[in-house]
Amino acid sequence: MADFPGFKKANVSFSELAVIVRQGTPSWRAALENVAGVYLISDGLTGKLYVGSATGAGGIWSRWCVCLNGHGENVRLRKLIGEGGAARAEYFHFSVLEIADTHTKPEEVLQREAHWKEVLLSRLHGHNGN
Repeated sequence: MADFPGFKKANVSFSELAVIVRQGTPSWRAALENVAGVYLISDGLTGKLYVGSATGAGGIWSRWCVCLNGHGENVRLRKLIGEGGAARAEYFHFSVLEIADTHTKPEEVLQREAHWKEVLLSRLHGHNGN
């Protein structure tokens, strides 16, 4: 897998992310586990968006590792994968919207996540339910 391209250019498919995580690609892991922030999952089949956040130890890397189950424990994504099967996640692409220090207060990251949900209408027209 290619080296981490930087936060502004990070955009990987679900299958690419699976390889990155499985291989523990050093440049990706080092970059993502050392930042908190807000990320985006784009659904290439429907165009719907899911905005998520990561805080604390392990940063975005840890959160994306959890997302490899296809839904990252999100209610709407869990339902989508339940109805469409595990292969449904193959339409997902992962990117970073905003980064923060891993010591940033979780409330601050959640405020930024809420901002992006509003801007991208991911509650109204996407996969976010909260």
